[in-house]
Amino acid sequence: MAPQLFLIDGNSLVYRAFFALPDSIATSKGEPTNAIFGFASMLVKLLTEYGSVPTLVVWDAGWSGREEVYTEYKAERRSRPDLLREQWPALDPLVQAFGYRNVRVDGFEADDVIASLATQAREKGIDVMIVTGDRDTFQLVEPGVEVMATGRGITDTKIYDRHAVIDRYGIPPELIPDFYGLKGDTSDNIPGVPGIGDKTAAQLLQEYSDLEGVLSNIDKISGAKRKENLTNHAEDARVSKQLATSIRDVPVDIDLEECAAQPPDRSELREVFRRWELRDPLRRLEEFMGTEEAGAARKTETIVEANAVEVPIGELASLSGELLTLATGRDTDDDGASVGPLRFAAFGGGDVLVGETESPEALSLAWADRPATAHDWKSMGIRAPLEHDTMVAGYLIDPSRRNYDLQELAEDAGFSGKVEGADGVASAAVVTRALAHHQRDVMEEEGLTRLFHDIELPLVDVLVEMERAGIKLDVMKVYEIAGKVEQDAGLLEREIHKLAGEEFTIGSPQQLSTILFDNLGLSKKRRGKTGFSTDARVLASIRDEHEIIPKIERWRELTKLKSTYLDALPLLLDQNHRLHTTFNQTATTTGRLSSTNPNLQNIPIRTELGREIRACFIADEGTQLVSADYSQVELRIVAHIAGEQALRDIFAAGGDVHTETAATIFSVAPGEIDPGMRSKAKMVNFGIVYGLSPFGMADRLNIPQEEAAEFIDRYLGRFPQVKEFIDKTIGQATADGYVRTLLGRIRRIPELRSSNWQTRQLGERLAVNTVIQGTAADIIKIAMVRCHEALRESRTKLVLQIHDELLFEAPDNEAGEVAEIVQREMAAAFELDPPLAVDVGIGSNWLEAK
Repeated sequence: MAPQLFLIDGNSLVYRAFFALPDSIATSKGEPTNAIFGFASMLVKLLTEYGSVPTLVVWDAGWSGREEVYTEYKAERRSRPDLLREQWPALDPLVQAFGYRNVRVDGFEADDVIASLATQAREKGIDVMIVTGDRDTFQLVEPGVEVMATGRGITDTKIYDRHAVIDRYGIPPELIPDFYGLKGDTSDNIPGVPGIGDKTAAQLLQEYSDLEGVLSNIDKISGAKRKENLTNHAEDARVSKQLATSIRDVPVDIDLEECAAQPPDRSELREVFRRWELRDPLRRLEEFMGTEEAGAARKTETIVEANAVEVPIGELASLSGELLTLATGRDTDDDGASVGPLRFAAFGGGDVLVGETESPEALSLAWADRPATAHDWKSMGIRAPLEHDTMVAGYLIDPSRRNYDLQELAEDAGFSGKVEGADGVASAAVVTRALAHHQRDVMEEEGLTRLFHDIELPLVDVLVEMERAGIKLDVMKVYEIAGKVEQDAGLLEREIHKLAGEEFTIGSPQQLSTILFDNLGLSKKRRGKTGFSTDARVLASIRDEHEIIPKIERWRELTKLKSTYLDALPLLLDQNHRLHTTFNQTATTTGRLSSTNPNLQNIPIRTELGREIRACFIADEGTQLVSADYSQVELRIVAHIAGEQALRDIFAAGGDVHTETAATIFSVAPGEIDPGMRSKAKMVNFGIVYGLSPFGMADRLNIPQEEAAEFIDRYLGRFPQVKEFIDKTIGQATADGYVRTLLGRIRRIPELRSSNWQTRQLGERLAVNTVIQGTAADIIKIAMVRCHEALRESRTKLVLQIHDELLFEAPDNEAGEVAEIVQREMAAAFELDPPLAVDVGIGSNWLEAK
């Protein structure tokens, strides 16, 4: 059936979306949007699959008198959850933007208004599709009336005609009220008869025709308890049927024959979708509307228009105006690889100057060292002062985005750029300039301007130089280690198979689970989606149960490091045997840098093999590596923010925080602490400030939960201000919806407003973690900028950043002086109490320097 009219049960779809989607889905300002997102996604689905069809979205405006029949009817829906109540005002404008009509009839439920409208439509020969999540609406199915029922995935739907209803329930649509009379409906607080579910209700109706037929034949029904319940709850069943029966004569003042399909107002839709940051539904909508021919649906909001002028590269020097903007790009082949000359576009507020050149270096010369505004400057390879980077600014404004595509950022800001007769590079220059203006205002309003100009923007050039420099790898040593690791892994594999009593794929979690828990009978800990977990924490907790476990752990370490580093790194070297990782400045919500292709920030330092791999990173001939690492910076930040004097005193005395903590939690003297006790204390130190519960701490330390709780109590007894800091941070984040680092970096934490306890717990951990780890990330970035500036006249290169560590490559005759400069600049990066401390080392390879 091709529907001529859609009747959408607004309340049903919105409630289903709200409870099906995580309530941590929110805007960058922390406003909840899970119900809006789910509802909008459903409307987009209908539009893209069926086109513009007359559509009425019907809402509850009362209870149709059912609350008088049964006082508990839909009691929960009358008390709308707070997070849903906040989203409710956005729903009517969303419907209107689609060109649909909102319908309410005072005193009546949406179900009954829909039933009445469907009845009117059939009388006029209009085919109707009802869209709802409520299965009792199946009673309305008849020739010309079908129901599109939503599933768990919101946009997962199934269409029901008469045959589909019978196939699912074994009864025709007209018996659905009788069906609910017997089985009830917990979502609407319809009681039904205890002990009767879907299957039994359908069987009884098949045998005795209808509800009254069932109730008049109770003596023939098997099962003493079932007979008793049907006898005692017969009136409940009749009331339940009445509650579930749709009213079909609600007075609805709508002329269905005059309902015309209204094309959606693209401008209004985009405004609503951007307001609530519904990026994925908007993308699907744009893809569909791009194929529509209706002019009203293809309106483009353009705030910047310009003409493109082809010029030789030398004429860039004539460009003038505010915020000189530069964009570059190359054509790509079928595999996505860049080909052809480098296209450039420069814009200062007048014409867009466009042209071609062979290299970024030539463009750098032509730009004449003027301040530039760009999007993703680091990837452009241009040497010039950087005035504004729209990708970095977009990241500061909203660090939780999945990507920072220029066009998406511009569209979310509410505009686009247009350049007549030009390619995408020219449009990018225009959009970048307009977006930069917008971002400046937003950053000023959000208190991010100083962080942007003093830290993030100068850091871009630092990262450019680091990526160009790279770090040298002793490739022959890598091959040597790889061969040894392969032999060791092979030997371990044979030993593991022997202990297991059969050969199996060790890297398969399912096969390993079968061996450990079914065949060997080891303790099962956590069940995952595909069986009992065999992750690292589970193996650690059962390590003492069987000698196979340490061998599996060792095999995992060897094979992972071999595939991740020993096999991969030699393939990424340049002609000088140097690796050039890419540093990601806009990838983490805490402000930390990450690195890719290859990732050099996760090479372990605590294992023997990890240390061997680090030793393969070497200084070039005539140079030394200088490693500078902040000492326990995150705990110093905790001591500073919390004002915890006991922690400050430990640092001031030059003591070891982990040893002191071990003495506290184990109730022994510091001199009696062994490495194992210190290691556990280290986990306690970081676990507590990041919000681990006694359960989480027990899991990490593989100790009883009672013992973990005692550790926490002893810790907080010695450092009470730490507990106060944690509580204050969580309280403020819950009230404000966000946290800030000491340097002003902001992160929204919608998880704190979740109705789910586990999600709120996660939000609490994120709040505390962001303040601490985010401040540490800011500090190391300041240190990088300071060191880069202090060593500008030196031949020393900053080659790696690994969280709290910086690695430099310095000429032999400068290494000692560089170590002093770096230690001074890093220690002065931020004023903490206790002060920042820096450990510095020099060596011919990374391990030796560390």
